[in-house]
Amino acid sequence: MIINKRLLAFAMLFVLLSICSAMITNTNQSSEYMGTLNRNASTDLDAVLYNPAGLSYLDDGTYLYLSSQTVWQTREVTVFDDAYNKDSYVGDTFVPVFPNFYFAHKKDALTIFGGFMPIGGGGSAAYEEGLPSFDELLAVFVGTQGITDYSVDASFTGSSIYFAGQAGAAYALNDKISLAAAFRYVTATNTYEGHLLDATLILPDTSVNPVPDIYVDSKRSGSGYTAVFSLNLVPNDKLRIGLRYEPITKLELTSETTTDGTGAVLDPPMFPDDEVYSEDIPAQLGIGVSYQLSEKLRTELGFNYWFNTACDWDGDEELVVNDFNAGLAVDYALSDALSVNAGYLFATTGPTEDYNTDLDFGVPSNTVGAGIKYILNPKMSIALNTSNTFYGTTSNGKSNPFFKQEYDKSAFVVSFGIQYKLK
Repeated sequence: MIINKRLLAFAMLFVLLSICSAMITNTNQSSEYMGTLNRNASTDLDAVLYNPAGLSYLDDGTYLYLSSQTVWQTREVTVFDDAYNKDSYVGDTFVPVFPNFYFAHKKDALTIFGGFMPIGGGGSAAYEEGLPSFDELLAVFVGTQGITDYSVDASFTGSSIYFAGQAGAAYALNDKISLAAAFRYVTATNTYEGHLLDATLILPDTSVNPVPDIYVDSKRSGSGYTAVFSLNLVPNDKLRIGLRYEPITKLELTSETTTDGTGAVLDPPMFPDDEVYSEDIPAQLGIGVSYQLSEKLRTELGFNYWFNTACDWDGDEELVVNDFNAGLAVDYALSDALSVNAGYLFATTGPTEDYNTDLDFGVPSNTVGAGIKYILNPKMSIALNTSNTFYGTTSNGKSNPFFKQEYDKSAFVVSFGIQYKLK
């Protein structure tokens, strides 16, 4: 029996390095968004992100906004060959706190604003029993050379968080047109922790350990910046249109490796220290249309488009397409203080089947949200919202059952927000 230890170790450990940058900027940046899923024509405080020029339509004063979301997400990878020890591999993500903070000060035609938000990433995915890519290079030997089974203790946890600070100004040219511009600074950190222990190929009378135990603990971090440009139009008393453009954020992350056990079998190791990776955040176009159907009922349409193919992702941009989302929201005032809202959003996915792997894949989705807003007094309002995302199934496009994988996700969010006028 001949087993190439170097090739086996290389292939098993490569999957630890397969996570690339967040492909789409996080759109869930306020509690109100989670209930309506369409905020590109907002004139509340979350307009700092969604429609900065719309802040010109606040009453004069100083405002603060704080919200947080709690997110549950599951990622599932399904395999189709009996050589694997299991049919599916599940990764769980739990984000207890996903904060957003905004402020604005308006005086006459000028509004100064700022905010802090997790513009990308925001959690970690833990695969406590590994992934198909870990098992694949052992399972491929089952049924050959007398090998009847395999065993491996594999675990992987990857996390990603991109924090952004944003500041700018909006100016109302008149009661129908306002403009805004802002500067955004982004800091990004991705972490990778995993191990491969006791990788064993089992024969009737013996077993073989093709690679030594390996541990990995590494992170990548860096920063970048971009601008935000916004236009808000009010053709009449019932109609509002918000337009926003965010140029590409050029981003390079530098690795900092604490433990890289791959050096025991590879030269150079798989997780070199002080290596630079390109992980741009794509440019984005956002459009929102709000229309007041009656005194109590308002509707809003939203559309966002991401220019993924213009990014530098160390070659992975050649395996993606540009993507978009589009949706509809309604808001109904039950009284002067209490309103209810609901929304729907459809989202395409940038990754193609050639891009998809068990560690990084894109799935089209449909999301529904609902919630309430209550005005406690003339200075303070609170919002409670929730959403659930239904993902379609996609695959890596492989025809060979041994290599074929299908991917699915689920996501549920609850959120709370509070807006306060200081004076």
